[in-house]
Amino acid sequence: MTERVAGEARSGVGSRRRASIGATPSTARGRRTRALLLQGARTVFERDGFLDARVADIAAAAGTGHGSFYTYFDSKADAFRTLVNEVMETGLYAPARPPSPRSGDGRAPTVTEAWRRIEQGNRRYLELFRRDSRLLALFEQVASFDEELRRYRLELRERSVARAAAGIARLQEWGLADADLDPVLASHALNSMVTQYIYYWLVLGQEHTEADSVRTLTHLWARSIGLPPPP
Repeated sequence: MTERVAGEARSGVGSRRRASIGATPSTARGRRTRALLLQGARTVFERDGFLDARVADIAAAAGTGHGSFYTYFDSKADAFRTLVNEVMETGLYAPARPPSPRSGDGRAPTVTEAWRRIEQGNRRYLELFRRDSRLLALFEQVASFDEELRRYRLELRERSVARAAAGIARLQEWGLADADLDPVLASHALNSMVTQYIYYWLVLGQEHTEADSVRTLTHLWARSIGLPPPP
């Protein structure tokens, strides 16, 4: 039996197993094995890239049998999508923390508070991207030829834009931001500014300090929407 046919046979058995356990294993052992496979997948993808990664190497890095991989994933692309999804949903695109009682009581923030919120958002984005920069760089590459990941990338973009647009709209209602701005288009432009800056800095290796980056991105974001300078 050729390697390809053997892989197809294992995948067929695995698909039946996946159908029986669902997306999340019900046993502690199953959850542990799946987590090890995702950890192994991350190691291999970040080391070898997506195209050169092999299922056998992922299983070896996880310390599991080759056939165990197909119990949880139907291909390396499926494992990559799952890995990216978990990183995104628990990191960059996790639900925003609820505002503190002091700043979330419905009143308009002060100019200083508005600047601080923008700075905190930029700092959080930079920190999370730094932590996962190699994987997220791969995500951008694979999304250019994997249709499912391309759709997911666009979905994440829309979620990020919607969150920022809602914040800009609130500042407009409170009279702190330029009322003539389209909050959605402004959010698209500002998101592009931040993500491209971070990509060139953390992925392609341009030399910038974190303090200068946060300060500059915050200044550009705040002033571009018409937020007055803090006192």
